[in-house]
Amino acid sequence: MNYVIDRAKIEDAKEIVRYLKDISLESDNLIMTKEQADEMSEADEGLIIDSYKYSKTSLMLVAKLEGEIISLGSLKGNTGRASHRVTLGVTVKKDYWNKGIGREMIDSLLRYAAGNEYIEIVDLTVKSDNYGAISLYERFGFEKIGYYENYFKYENGYGDAILMNLYL
Repeated sequence: MNYVIDRAKIEDAKEIVRYLKDISLESDNLIMTKEQADEMSEADEGLIIDSYKYSKTSLMLVAKLEGEIISLGSLKGNTGRASHRVTLGVTVKKDYWNKGIGREMIDSLLRYAAGNEYIEIVDLTVKSDNYGAISLYERFGFEKIGYYENYFKYENGYGDAILMNLYL
């Protein structure tokens, strides 16, 4: 499979919004709900992409296959006394699960983090029953540091989350 991972650009905003709407229907492992995805506009996403350009620790990447976004990854920097930390987020379209794309996206993000003098810790939150993702994160050296009950709220109940850290 010949996909390319590159920095998200303003001109990707429309396709990213479409991607977010698609993946919001594919999994309940995401923080973003279908309703939130439906409310996103190209202009909103353009502002988000633009904000990453002005952060010394944030990065947004897209994986494209023949022009279609099949994965989105980000490191979102913090400010103030937490500016040494970034939060990792990775999504992959369901048709492309278990093909190594998520692993490569994480690898790209962590290489950036390791080469960034301002980043010391990468953290993430993952649904407690998303065993495939947890195992993948552990292979990169992430360690479980906490458990958050009722982190996710669904129409029919709640889901728990595991908090993980990687010290660079």
